[in-house]
Amino acid sequence: MNTADKQQLLSHPLALIGIAFAVLGGMLFVFFLVLDVATEVTNPYASLLNFIVAPAVVLFGVGLVLLSIWRQVYLARRRGELIALRISIDASSPYFRRVVYGGFGVFAVMLIIVGYTGVKAYHTVESVDFCGKTCHAVMEPQYVAYQNSPHARVKCVECHVGSGFEHWIKSKIAGVRQIYAAVTESHEKPIPTPVHTLRPAQETCESCHWPRQFYGRKFVTHTYYKTDELNSPWTVDLLIKIGGGNPRTGKLEGIHWHMLEGNTVEYIALDEKRQQIPWVRVVRADGEVITYTQDVSGEEEEEEEEEEEGGGEDTIPDPDDPDITVRRFDCMDCHNRPSHQFLPPAKAVNLALSQRRISPELPYVRKKAVELLMADYDDREVVEDLIPTALTAFYQEHYPEIAENKAEDIDKAGKALVVLYRENFFPEMKTDYRSRINNLSHFTDSGCFRCHNGNMVNNKGERLEKNCSNCHLIVAQGPSANLVDLQQDIRGLKFKHPEKGGAWKRLECTECHTSDSGY
Repeated sequence: MNTADKQQLLSHPLALIGIAFAVLGGMLFVFFLVLDVATEVTNPYASLLNFIVAPAVVLFGVGLVLLSIWRQVYLARRRGELIALRISIDASSPYFRRVVYGGFGVFAVMLIIVGYTGVKAYHTVESVDFCGKTCHAVMEPQYVAYQNSPHARVKCVECHVGSGFEHWIKSKIAGVRQIYAAVTESHEKPIPTPVHTLRPAQETCESCHWPRQFYGRKFVTHTYYKTDELNSPWTVDLLIKIGGGNPRTGKLEGIHWHMLEGNTVEYIALDEKRQQIPWVRVVRADGEVITYTQDVSGEEEEEEEEEEEGGGEDTIPDPDDPDITVRRFDCMDCHNRPSHQFLPPAKAVNLALSQRRISPELPYVRKKAVELLMADYDDREVVEDLIPTALTAFYQEHYPEIAENKAEDIDKAGKALVVLYRENFFPEMKTDYRSRINNLSHFTDSGCFRCHNGNMVNNKGERLEKNCSNCHLIVAQGPSANLVDLQQDIRGLKFKHPEKGGAWKRLECTECHTSDSGY
């Protein structure tokens, strides 16, 4: 610029605003840094402000200053003024040396601050608290369920991001979009399950779980309670055939046969949640290829009628169609809720009764408890009073002597139901067991029966068996919560339904145990 009308570049209003932002961000950083060092309290919001928001404010301010300088230089050039940058180097000058040393000092301090901030910011965005608490209202269902899961000590990013810089970058880009959605409340309710964006289980789950090492059998006990007045127990003890490659016999067996090296299972799903599966292909270790498709022979008349009306479609998809996705079966196709399980009311109540958090001696408590959990509530806060009050009122009306003599048990049961509700129901986010399908369940959700339903047939007429004993053996069962009182046989028992009648033999479990029934 000409000397006569030269303007100080940093005195421009835009530059002054930028300097103000940079100073404000620096002050925020220093304040929260002192707070972080001086206190032992961990707060995801403090870390977010200190190591992400404050540096972002500083960078925004610096950006405004640079924009102001660029604009002033650009306008000066348009006016025909000569812009020249002159740097005078005089190593013998004390002033020059002070400037150089001061510049190196400032650079060193900034380098330390930027390095420290970067490391802290990285650990902040990778932390469980950041994932679960920063967007509290949105992520509360997932965070609460995670804390009660078998993976409660595994960081969210271990499964949702995994290893590799490329996936880390992709997750952070997606995170910006998710934060925007949370701030603007433009997100869906419930939050969609990331069915199609999760990495293959071989790149995440198998970092800890190696399928070839899952073999043998696991003993599992399930105690159910009927809806009668006595809350009568019914216990089933199972030997789960975990299977895999048995190192003692070399036999390929059990549930984890699906995941053994050398075997490949592929399928096509018709729906977003992968519940409707009309096509399965198995490639065995010896190279044999077997394809199963949904048997639609019984639907021919219905299809003909649809075709006459012009609405008929092929029910069996073509795997060679480029628009069809053929998915390779992996861990997540069964274990789709390893860290975020939302229990159906009956299952949650059964566990509470078994643990005596709810007394089975309270008449009809199992039935009433499920009804209270299934009721519609505006939000989670109202259940603190409504559920205990409703339970107490039930016994005062129908069992006044019980209400008087076992008031402590009723109060304990009411508090336990509040906990069960708060752990599994989130009406503000429209999230509970009904919106979160669990493929390990045979009640409310189809699970194994998506493929093993007896309707999948290959070209030889062989069907994918609907045989429960392929996965587990019933070694004890009966109307008691005590093992010694049950009918037992280590070789396996035929299943007995706790309710009378034989309708269960002709139906799938989910035809009676529906989402609407709470079990």
